[in-house]
Amino acid sequence: IAANASIPVGGMEQWRREAIQKVIQFGSLAANWDSYGSEAPTREVRKTAIDLLLIVPGELFPAPLIVPVSGGGYHFEWSVGDRELEISIEPDCHIDALRVERGMPIEDGPYRDFAALFDWLAAH
Repeated sequence: IAANASIPVGGMEQWRREAIQKVIQFGSLAANWDSYGSEAPTREVRKTAIDLLLIVPGELFPAPLIVPVSGGGYHFEWSVGDRELEISIEPDCHIDALRVERGMPIEDGPYRDFAALFDWLAAH
């Protein structure tokens, strides 16, 4: 990872460093990378994604699946036991979360309490 004083990588878990690197790399996707006219995630969207990765309790969870989504956002997915947590960051930096248990989505409203989401995931 290139040196960046705003991202404190010293002592950081390897999965988190690799996840941040992946977020940064998706910022250089070519225009129309998805054949639907999408641009790469903007700097602001990448910062939002990195901020999210920095608050995940790293000692408790596996590395997330991270993919770019059409329009210039990101999708993150963590799986622990029979539970999944999916977090999407939209191109306008709006964040949505979905909890899934035993393959069934749990209907929630908008989430801002990420600690509660990860506590739920850890309670598998």
